[in-house]
Parts: sequence; structure tokens; C-alpha cells
Amino acid sequence: MRIISVTIFICSSLTITAQVNSNSSVQVKPKSELKSQTHTKQKSGGKYYSEYVVKPEKLKTFFIDGAIPTSFPKYDKYKTYDDNKTIAKIWARSNKSLIKKEFWFKFED
Repeated sequence: MRIISVTIFICSSLTITAQVNSNSSVQVKPKSELKSQTHTKQKSGGKYYSEYVVKPEKLKTFFIDGAIPTSFPKYDKYKTYDDNKTIAKIWARSNKSLIKKEFWFKFED
């Protein structure tokens, strides 16, 4: 009889504990709120621009005709800022005829 009483006591204790734990509230935040809390990975030096390694307004001033050539490399978000900068420099060295002479120094190492 004593074993049955102890078993019933243990089972009821576990049941009560499970009910108390299941009553604790879980807060579910809307998806839009979660997105606003995520942090974007900052590139080295904080220099990240959406389309090119340099702001398009500034980049246009480097070229003789005042327009960014279609062959100029776009910013690859899967690469680091420094890697993107190196790619742009390599492109510029092979396309010096499109760049104003006063900006050639920007593409030297």
C-alpha cells in the first residue's frame, strides 16, 4: 500500500510541474519586428555601397565621359570590401583609357 501511495505522489508531482511549465507564456514577435532587430554584417571600414565599391556619384567623376562603364565590376556582397576593391583596381588598370589621368593614382597599389 505504501509503494502505491509513493508512486501516486511522484506521478502527481510530475504532472503538476508539467502543467506549471506549460502555462509559462512564450512571446512570439511579428516577422517584421524580427527583421528590424537583425544586424547587418558591416564590411571592413564600414564601406559598403549597394552597387559599386565606391558611391556611384563619386565613381562617375573618375571617368572621362562622366558615366560608369557597363563593364565596371559591381559590388559582390559575398566578398569582402577589400576583395571588391582589388577587383575594381584590376579592372581600372586594364581600362586606363576610360579613366581621367588625375585619378590613375587611385588604382595603383
